[in-house]
Order: sequence, then structure tokens, then C-alpha cells
Amino acid sequence: MSELPQIPDSDATLAAAEIKFAQTQQLQKKLKQRRSDGKLLYEGWQGSQDWHNWRMQQLERQNWKCACCDIQMGFGEKTYLANGDFMLEPQHPTVEHILPKSLFPKLTLDRQNLVITCWACNKKKSNDMVSASRLRHDLLKQKLNAHQQIDTE
Repeated sequence: MSELPQIPDSDATLAAAEIKFAQTQQLQKKLKQRRSDGKLLYEGWQGSQDWHNWRMQQLERQNWKCACCDIQMGFGEKTYLANGDFMLEPQHPTVEHILPKSLFPKLTLDRQNLVITCWACNKKKSNDMVSASRLRHDLLKQKLNAHQQIDTE
């Protein structure tokens, strides 16, 4: 005769599932708050005189070239869409967070985490950590090369 499969204690299983569900909800709430924190920090800075000054200085440091694709950037026109959103010309400069502000809100205003990219690259990257990692690596490599050139001169 074959044995019947063990039926788990339904009360214990249900309690464990409820605990896991509560933990998942709490984690989702924390993540949503972190995303909101980063967005609010940036929105408070964006458009300020400090933001405008930093953006122009960074454009000069980057020789008006996109940190991702190296295209020559320039200010273009905004095209407003019927839903109230807007589009920018692909070469329009935008402030890009290397590590996304939604995932790393404490780095939202850290100048080491900001570069200027063209609008097209900014839209492609979104919160993609692989792109962020590659961009961060390339920028650190450029800084290292620049320091090495200074040391040899």
C-alpha cells in the first residue's frame, strides 16, 4: 500500500503566506517612497539657477557632446503632444542620472552621478542598470585617462 502524501498544516501555511504577503507589501511601499523621494529632490532642483549653472558648465566640460553617443548637442524646440506630454529634438541636452534617482534617491543631486546626454539616449536608458553601469564605467575610465595625461605632462 502506498502512503498518502503529507498534508501540510494549513494554519501554519496560511500564516507563513500572510507574513510573506505583508513583507512584500511593505517592501513595495518602501520602494515607491524611495522613487518619490528621488523625484521630489530633483524636481526641487530642476529649473533653479544652480541647476541652470551646473547644466551649462557640464555642457562646456563635455564640449556639448552626449556622454553616451558622443553626438554634438544643441537646444531644440519642444513639440507638445495632444495628451499634454512633450517631445524634444533628439540632440537636445538633458540631465541624466547615471544611477537612476528612482533606485538611488540619495544620489539624486550628487554631481558625480549626473551627466548630460542627448534626449534620444536619455529616453533609451530609462532605469536600465546595465546602461548605467556601462556609462559609469566609461566616465570613470575617461577621468582616469585624463589624470594619467596630466601626470605625464
